[in-house]
Amino acid sequence: MKSPFKYFLASLLVWSTATHAQNIQPGQYDYAVTTEMMGMKIPINFKQCVTQKDVDSNQAYVNQKGSDGCTPPVVKRDGSSIAIKYTCSNPKMTGEGKGVVSADSFTIHMNVIQHDMGNSLIKTQVTGKRVGCLLYTSPSPRDRTR
Repeated sequence: MKSPFKYFLASLLVWSTATHAQNIQPGQYDYAVTTEMMGMKIPINFKQCVTQKDVDSNQAYVNQKGSDGCTPPVVKRDGSSIAIKYTCSNPKMTGEGKGVVSADSFTIHMNVIQHDMGNSLIKTQVTGKRVGCLLYTSPSPRDRTR
């Protein structure tokens, strides 16, 4: 006869694995950001080293400090899903995003509504793809941008 305790432990392991947030690995990443606003698409590409600290603090996905007049973003993680929300007072706008994270890449789709500009919508897609290991470390993510 099989022990009910073994089934309990197995179900607990499955539950804890399912609820644990997937994180990217530290390393060198290619970022591609495409912003759509007022009929224009604006692409930006850059490389950045991502440290374990960046991953643990969600800094790899979004600026956790916020901008002047904006709240730091609220980041929620569940398995491979990521959700982001923030608000700004000057200019008045709200942003929400959802995405997917794997061990070596992520994609986030953001919608920002600018309330001071007739509730205009700005859509942004951010993707990051790991292209190598860390080459060096430095105290600030801004210092690691290449």
